[in-house]
Amino acid sequence: MTPACEPVRGEHCITCGDEGIEMRIVELAGEGATCVDDEAALHRDVAVELVGAVVVGDRILVHAGVAIGRLEPRG
Repeated sequence: MTPACEPVRGEHCITCGDEGIEMRIVELAGEGATCVDDEAALHRDVAVELVGAVVVGDRILVHAGVAIGRLEPRG
């Protein structure tokens, strides 16, 4: 995870912004995952242990580098 504050989607930062960002899991590694914000084309390492078992392709809600919820699959 990048320690520096990097604005995403205008004025928001994925680390210190006060909102959840929808991300898609692209790779699993231990208790974490590499995720992408498709809208901003931004990749980040995310802690996923709070949302239970995940698989590549799952969409999650991320706040401050931690997955806080799982989103319904787009159908």
